[in-house]
Amino acid sequence: MRRFLTILLSTIFLIAIAAPAPALSATPVTGKTIMLDAGHGGFDSGAVNPGNGVAEKWISLAVVHRLKDMLEADGARVMWTRIDDSFVGLEQRASIANMIRPDVFVSVHHNSADNPATNGTETYYTHLDSIGLADSLNTFLVGNLQTANRGVHPRSLAVTRLTTVPAVLTEASFITSNAEADAFIKLDRVEQEAHGLQQGLLNYFAHR
Repeated sequence: MRRFLTILLSTIFLIAIAAPAPALSATPVTGKTIMLDAGHGGFDSGAVNPGNGVAEKWISLAVVHRLKDMLEADGARVMWTRIDDSFVGLEQRASIANMIRPDVFVSVHHNSADNPATNGTETYYTHLDSIGLADSLNTFLVGNLQTANRGVHPRSLAVTRLTTVPAVLTEASFITSNAEADAFIKLDRVEQEAHGLQQGLLNYFAHR
């Protein structure tokens, strides 16, 4: 699996450097500080596909790496809670965000279910000032991934509850879905998910 991550991140890097140069005109995120939080990490694998061993911690990190490149090309200042396969506690993630005070905090996760046919997208928030961010990200994730819309829901999750800026947690799809896990290995889903999150952030700031 470590070899899988190396190949995954190397390919994402090559995609990033091959991408066209960013436009000179401003975008809705130009000058904004966006904190990305790749869920799980280190000894905490998160959801794992029982068939091929694809783990949530690798996929979430790959999506965050790709999304960071996209947002920086749009003129945003991007921060993150982890850049590699390291464990960061939930309270520590929130503390990092509260110290830096970004404009928004986005925690990237992927779901699991006993039924391998289960799939779909859902997004969580705790505080009312985060509803608009959750709605925008969920809408564009569903549109890009063509997944079932499982909705936007309030939930008292540590990273969204303890963070003092608009904060959401996305569950873009189910790692336990064999079709999803295979798509992530082929990098299709990494690019599509990152693009959905990028569009959701652009839309959110465009309407503030």
